[in-house]
Amino acid sequence: MRWPGQSMCLISNLRLLAFSPSLHFLMVHRMEHWLDSKERLTCISKWLVRIMKISLVPLILVNKIRFKGEIRCDCDIDGGVCFSDQGHIIFGAIKAGSGTVINTRVTIGQNHIDGGLPKIGRNVWIGHDCVVYGDIIIGDGATLLPGTILTKSIPSGVVMQGNPARLKCRNFDNTKLRTLNTQDANNYIKITLGY
Repeated sequence: MRWPGQSMCLISNLRLLAFSPSLHFLMVHRMEHWLDSKERLTCISKWLVRIMKISLVPLILVNKIRFKGEIRCDCDIDGGVCFSDQGHIIFGAIKAGSGTVINTRVTIGQNHIDGGLPKIGRNVWIGHDCVVYGDIIIGDGATLLPGTILTKSIPSGVVMQGNPARLKCRNFDNTKLRTLNTQDANNYIKITLGY
């Protein structure tokens, strides 16, 4: 939740829409993704889609520069995925499930050896300075502590830490962690897991 303890009324929603770089970043990605899916139509429609894509290019570039990040065009991002407003995110997963929170300075992408891309489950929390790559699956409710380098699939509900990633604990409920801002989340991790 962006502003904990505040009800989301029309003014809050408008403020969020006006001042959230990560929301702008996701909206532009969704437009680009939608246009890519429409490009497989008949010849007449293809030209219209291409003209729309050309008009979207300046917005994409400005958004990438402002957010300091990039999302792979063919990523399937469910509703409710939250990116940090601080940016510095390179996101190249095949899929990200709803409720997933991705903090700042995170790189998620392709393994250059086999070309595999990660799949991220629902309600995953990825801390700042994490790197995730390869043909792996991150289970629902998994937690990657700050600074984790993940190259292997992990099951649901686990907490991983380090380089290479090591299991810190199992059956961890990260619901509270996903609702906190970055600073509060770091304190919560230190208190709860002794990190």
